[in-house]
Amino acid sequence: MHKHSSLALIIGALFHTSGAWAMAKVPDPVDPPTNPDPQACVVLTGSEPVDIGRTSADRCLPGDDPFTAEQWHLLNSGQNAFAREGGQPGNDLNLWWAHRQDFLGQNINVAVVDDGLEIAHPDLTANVRAGKSYDFVNRDDDPTPEGWSSRNTAHGTSVAGIIAAVRDNGLGGMGVAPLANLQGYNYLEYQSQNAWEISHGREGYSDDVRVFNQSYGGSGIRSYPYSDDPMSYEGRQNAQYKKMSTEAFGGLGAVFIKSAGNGYKRTSFNRQRFGPADDNHGLPWQNSNQSSSNANYWNVTVSALNADGERSSYSSVGSNVFLTAPGGEYGTNKPAHITTDLTGCTMGYNRDDRIPYDSHDLHGGTDIDNTCDFNSVMNGTSSAAPNTSGAFALMMSAYPNLSQRDIRHLLATTATRVDADSRDVRLSYQTKQGQTRTVTGLEGWQQNAAERWYSPTYGFGLIDVNAALEAAKSYQPLPSQVLTEWQSVEHNQNGESGLIIADAGNEPTTDTMRVAENLTIEAVQVRTSIEHSRMSDLLIELGSPSGTRSVLMSPRNSMLSNTLDDTYPEGFTDHLMLSHKFNGEASQGQWTLYVTDTDGETRQYSLGGEVKNLPNNQSDGKLTQWSLRVIGHRG
Repeated sequence: MHKHSSLALIIGALFHTSGAWAMAKVPDPVDPPTNPDPQACVVLTGSEPVDIGRTSADRCLPGDDPFTAEQWHLLNSGQNAFAREGGQPGNDLNLWWAHRQDFLGQNINVAVVDDGLEIAHPDLTANVRAGKSYDFVNRDDDPTPEGWSSRNTAHGTSVAGIIAAVRDNGLGGMGVAPLANLQGYNYLEYQSQNAWEISHGREGYSDDVRVFNQSYGGSGIRSYPYSDDPMSYEGRQNAQYKKMSTEAFGGLGAVFIKSAGNGYKRTSFNRQRFGPADDNHGLPWQNSNQSSSNANYWNVTVSALNADGERSSYSSVGSNVFLTAPGGEYGTNKPAHITTDLTGCTMGYNRDDRIPYDSHDLHGGTDIDNTCDFNSVMNGTSSAAPNTSGAFALMMSAYPNLSQRDIRHLLATTATRVDADSRDVRLSYQTKQGQTRTVTGLEGWQQNAAERWYSPTYGFGLIDVNAALEAAKSYQPLPSQVLTEWQSVEHNQNGESGLIIADAGNEPTTDTMRVAENLTIEAVQVRTSIEHSRMSDLLIELGSPSGTRSVLMSPRNSMLSNTLDDTYPEGFTDHLMLSHKFNGEASQGQWTLYVTDTDGETRQYSLGGEVKNLPNNQSDGKLTQWSLRVIGHRG
């Protein structure tokens, strides 16, 4: 049974791009796939001397669901998941040891905050909490999309299947946490402040949820000012995020998982395709820090990995990315996800008019899914988020007395450094003095002064549930968390008009502040106010007292707000950014902000297929104010 729908703001992948590696072609399956010898995949106690790694001979998944063998995100054996080609074995969540110990997300409530949830789906309904979902449009407890107008509103239902599709029912596949409890909110269909609060932890509505999945986001083409004002929209959200993260469940906290975005190559503006007119020098069109919600510390922001162990072609990146998780590609040439869909062949991604390619074995009412209840094209950081939500649910069910912050730390410190040879993205430009200057527009993997590896593409790495479970056996909880007060430097008072940011400058504009508090850093947030009429030229970096340098905002991005709409403001207005790169370093000492204008020429962009000129700014920019806050602990 289906209900209504309206346009949802979801982050879906827009265009097909094949994987970057040339892979051997894997034949499409003909018969319904099965998990090889599931009877041999016996329950373990966790004390057996087994190799729990990604290439272990002991890895297998219990369960009798027909599509489990094609769910590469759970156990990647090189299968093609109904695409034309498979991936590289081992690029998955490495969760088989958790499943074999029966850590399956039991007693963990997960909220799917999305465009809806088909609560009666045959592969979900056993895990759906009765009466706990909410439809903000019809004001009842059933957010199931219904009717022809909602035929595309399958996003939340597919997200839910990745998290907690039922195991051992002979249907479809299974979720990352197949015994977790689900509840859905169609917040994206009715985006009011009240709806946000109800779906994100308001007392009496969703305050008993331990994991909130937020597979949504905006394009980030303009700067919005940060606010802690409890009367403001953002201030109220910040307060609720913090309260749920630190006070819920007796202080153990709930966790909020957030998609990084799907804009590496292009985004959209007014429902039109919006991107660079060239290869953008290999830089991301959308840096995840463009969106203030992605830079909120209480959100665990995740990027997407494909089945070959590389960044998914579309995935946004940035210094706010905490982890990476399977997102896949588009399900045509390279695997996406097999998950639940709106039921019936006229609804959802597996409609009979949306078959990804001819002779596809799953889509279009085929023998192995003749009612079109599942799909194999769900992708995006919208898929990476529920994979991460499921991983948190597994950890929480295995270690119910660990805080969400400790589980964050465990997942970060045990993550796998995938695509380990990825390098910096270098950008060369002509300065106004006629010289060629080369800068790092985005870093590859780098080790900070605390000897912790970090990448703005992959965060601390690919989630490894097995490794986190093993580390938890001897884990000592983190000391109490400390958030410093915002510390600011202003250059727009007492006759000052701001520090000049030279157009196509031959060196960065720099400014410093000293932090007295001596903390072990968990993360750092920065707010900037910059007057600039072409802010996508700007490379913004932060340097720590230990000498580590983090790109907060990569240049050549899509922040063209005043170009696209002259009613939008120019420049950055108290714009929030987040970096995890300094994790483990000491906070005390001098911090340096670096701002560089990297272009003095006319550039081009594409909107709706039409190439348009982007004139250079007519005057130098100005840094008028910046602020810094450290999140960390003593000791």
